[in-house]
Amino acid sequence: MKKWLYLAALLATCYLNLVYDWPEGRTILVVELVFPAVLYLEAKLMSVRIKIRPQGDLQMAEEGETLHIPFVVENCGAFRIPVLWLWMGKNRKVVRDLKKGGRQTLIFPYHATVCGKQVWEIKKAVTRDASGMFYIRIRRFVSEPVEIHVVPKTYPVFAEISKAVRLFVTEGEEYAKDRGGDDASEVFDVHEYKPGDRIAQIHWKLSARTEELYLKEFSFPLGAAVVVLLSRKEEDRFPAKNTVFLNLAASVGHALVEESCRFYAVWKERESQIFRRFLVKDEETFYDWLLALSSTRVSDLDVLDEAMYRYEFFEPYRKAVRISGDLSIRCGEEDTLWFHENTFVQELSGTVLEI
Repeated sequence: MKKWLYLAALLATCYLNLVYDWPEGRTILVVELVFPAVLYLEAKLMSVRIKIRPQGDLQMAEEGETLHIPFVVENCGAFRIPVLWLWMGKNRKVVRDLKKGGRQTLIFPYHATVCGKQVWEIKKAVTRDASGMFYIRIRRFVSEPVEIHVVPKTYPVFAEISKAVRLFVTEGEEYAKDRGGDDASEVFDVHEYKPGDRIAQIHWKLSARTEELYLKEFSFPLGAAVVVLLSRKEEDRFPAKNTVFLNLAASVGHALVEESCRFYAVWKERESQIFRRFLVKDEETFYDWLLALSSTRVSDLDVLDEAMYRYEFFEPYRKAVRISGDLSIRCGEEDTLWFHENTFVQELSGTVLEI
């Protein structure tokens, strides 16, 4: 509307200058012609120093979750900005009356639909002049990206942990607090000697002080008796299956964590041929592993089997769980379990992993 009023005034001034002898009309016409150029220059100067940055360098979301990411918009220029439109994807937000040196926070929603690392930033900004007549696309502004890690969603699956796995002695820097073992480097408990106890475990110093026989009970080292191998063949590299593959891995890992079963999650990068291995022992380290896995493109994973793992790592383990890109799971020498892209959630709920 303002543009039409300006054009009408400009045409009227031109008409009056042509029809009548109007000395002041030329001056008015020059002012009207220069006026939009002044407004345009003013708008360009207002938007010349805009900085946009996220609050926090990294965001983490589970697949299917909606994040609300705050961005701080700062006016580092010398002029007030009456209005500013910003776009992130299809979402548009408005900043009004951003004074010199002022800051405003905008919240942009992000729907986590694809697993992996995503980088988002505000790429489009539009402002207008003080009169509201001209809209100007800002071509140059400082916009810092936000890194979003979308971890796969876990689904219910039951894991049955065998006694052989729970009692398997491994190497580790931590020790069980609820039971003893055979690691003589760490003492778990001391108790009175009973007939039948091993003489080699008598605590001689304590026995000499108390004049009664006491026995040392050694500690049980906590390592990982289970390894989870993530393997993908060249023919398995279908983008549609990537998320389901990660869902299977996350679901199996979460089932082991719920059963207090420590495990190593291992994969091999195809290009660098580097093995990545993470010790998962609780809920916190479980999400640390998923965060690391989401930083790696699924298409970069290579074939991995037990022989390759044993050649690279020398720690003993009891059971290997292999999750493949063809959406199959195999626990040790048990039969391979197959899952389908559209029905894997129902299939997982009726599955018992014998570990």
